[in-house]
Amino acid sequence: MSFQKEKVIPLNIFQQITDIRVTNPDFIIDWSNRRIKSKQFTRNGKLNVVAADHPARGSVSVGNKPFEMADRHELLSRLVDVLHSEWVDGILGSMDILEELIILHGLFKESGRLGFLDGKILIVSLNRGGFPGSVWEMDDPITGTDAATCITYGIDAAKMLLRLDPNDEKSLQTMLYCANGVRDFDEHKLPIFLEPLPVKRENNFYKVIKDPDLLIPLVTMTSALGTSSKYIWLKLPYTKEFNRVAASTTLPIVILGGDRSDSIDGLITDLQEALSSGHQVKGAMFGRNVLYPLHQSPRDVANQIGKFIHKPVLD
Repeated sequence: MSFQKEKVIPLNIFQQITDIRVTNPDFIIDWSNRRIKSKQFTRNGKLNVVAADHPARGSVSVGNKPFEMADRHELLSRLVDVLHSEWVDGILGSMDILEELIILHGLFKESGRLGFLDGKILIVSLNRGGFPGSVWEMDDPITGTDAATCITYGIDAAKMLLRLDPNDEKSLQTMLYCANGVRDFDEHKLPIFLEPLPVKRENNFYKVIKDPDLLIPLVTMTSALGTSSKYIWLKLPYTKEFNRVAASTTLPIVILGGDRSDSIDGLITDLQEALSSGHQVKGAMFGRNVLYPLHQSPRDVANQIGKFIHKPVLD
């Protein structure tokens, strides 16, 4: 199915993003403050969030297409399409993507069109420094924003990636960065999602190892980072025996999506099994599976996932 980006964001509207950056950058903070925030962080304790923080790490591939996410007009159009869904609770992105969406939201509302960020939660990605294939990849510092800026912009939460390779000492530095992130967001009483992933290096890239025996000790370690665990959420990959993973923590969990799946049915089956693995599992944070599906529109896939997560709430 061909996705027509200009049906969602006409070219002249997309081009205004750059014009506003040049002539009126305060437009971003103005519409950040005018955006109607969600009254609650979750919908009855559940979350369906679309993830789009990949480009900030230089990761723009989808499947076998190495630059699929590099077209910003296309990416933003897919995000806007998804965020118009009542079944989607919010967006995870780097600060530049969140700002672009805020600009578009303001332009839409000024032109009489429906805004798409009102009532949604915004989650910003903090550490994007572990560039894929680099010699320092496991040393992944906070290259993004901070909690005080999130308060100013009305951003609701943050996320940090914590990949751990026990054979690479740079993983320790990333663990310390995540602990500092937890301290910062705890001080400002904002939720922070931590994404602990056991990895190993193969062909100059790190591969996630979906093994409960490796994930469980990483979960228990991550849960203890920083000054307090009271605002920590976990973002985890689904694995076999996920009930053991869920049982290793009391922290709320969302399931990540990874690279694009060949089948939305298989993705939903995994999500169903994850949600039934323990009361700690509270939803999903999928990216390329939602934004770049093979045979459906992004909004259709987002609706299917959101209805699965939220249907008992709305019925």
